[in-house]
Amino acid sequence: METQIIKGIVLSSCDYKEKDKLVEIYSVELGKITAVLKGCKSPNAKLKFAFQPFCFAEFSIVRLGKFYQITNASLIDSFFNLSADLTQYYVANLILEITSISVQPEEQNPQIFLLLAKVLKNICYDNINPYIVALKYCIDILQILGYKINFSKCSSCGLAYAGKIFLNLDSGEFVCFACKAENSLAISLQAFSSIKIVSGTEYERLNSIKIADSILKEAINLLCKNLEHRVYKYIRSLKFI
Repeated sequence: METQIIKGIVLSSCDYKEKDKLVEIYSVELGKITAVLKGCKSPNAKLKFAFQPFCFAEFSIVRLGKFYQITNASLIDSFFNLSADLTQYYVANLILEITSISVQPEEQNPQIFLLLAKVLKNICYDNINPYIVALKYCIDILQILGYKINFSKCSSCGLAYAGKIFLNLDSGEFVCFACKAENSLAISLQAFSSIKIVSGTEYERLNSIKIADSILKEAINLLCKNLEHRVYKYIRSLKFI
């Protein structure tokens, strides 16, 4: 069995057999993989850290059937402080789940990996409002998937927005009142404006933005609903935001 060395971030884990865990890792080299971590539920297990969410590590893995197996791991960053604040923890978990549902197994995308590492750092160390970081990440993930937002005009009729704006969940595009379909969600002008502002701001300057959390939450919820319809998966952690 050939050992591979990958750098990855743990997205989630679940119990597997009596003392093992199934760990979902997003890596630079292999994309999203599922790996068995054996014996990690034992009190003295040396790799107990390697199934914790947010764990950024260098993993040694071997292929065993449909899963990989983690044979060793060297911690790079645990992002431990994310667990110290409830809001940060919930938002960071949302970001992990958004990543998980947006990529296919073993589909490499270094751009998404670098974004994921950056946003976890932003929330953990850079004192940036986690809701702003999450909104920026949602915008970028949708754009990577091919759903760039048109802020200047209705995506259906091509006319400038006037009055209420809606998200068409069938097409994933924002439209005006005249073009809204049955499966559309209204968005407040404040939330739409917040998406535009955050979209045009680099991650390094996000701490300069001041927007009410209630407006940011509305925008995040709407973009997550859009993502759910694009990938046909439900975002469970959204209910905690």
